[in-house]
Amino acid sequence: MTLPRRSRTLALAVLALAAAAATAGAADVRAAAVPDVDLPACGAVLDDVAARFAHGAAKVEKAALTVVEFGQVRQQGAGVDDPSPIARRWCYAPVTLSDGSRSTAYWRIERATGFAAPGLAWIPDGLEVCVLGHDRWFVHDGACRAARLWW
Repeated sequence: MTLPRRSRTLALAVLALAAAAATAGAADVRAAAVPDVDLPACGAVLDDVAARFAHGAAKVEKAALTVVEFGQVRQQGAGVDDPSPIARRWCYAPVTLSDGSRSTAYWRIERATGFAAPGLAWIPDGLEVCVLGHDRWFVHDGACRAARLWW
């Protein structure tokens, strides 16, 4: 039994649309497939981010700089087993500093990253903080690459 010409054309059009939709959805797999990791949300650690920056500015830059305002906080990504078994969340936000300058803060939240003991419950979670332009010793690779998701 053969389908009428109009039905075949309609069936082919539906298949083509379905294939195009599947291809378009697969184009941004990393952004769509952010796993749920058992870590604090990006906005939940803002006080810690500000405190870490103020401490670093005082000790390294010998400046009394603090973060006075965070802009919109965003998550760059989250993952576990990609490529290591340590759960991580990468975040960033524009910041205004106490001297009036503006920059971007990047921070990475990690689950239990103690020495030779990833994942042990009694080891505290890690937080790496970097503010662009304030990493004079390139601890975070100068452009904050060690604290942000760049690959």
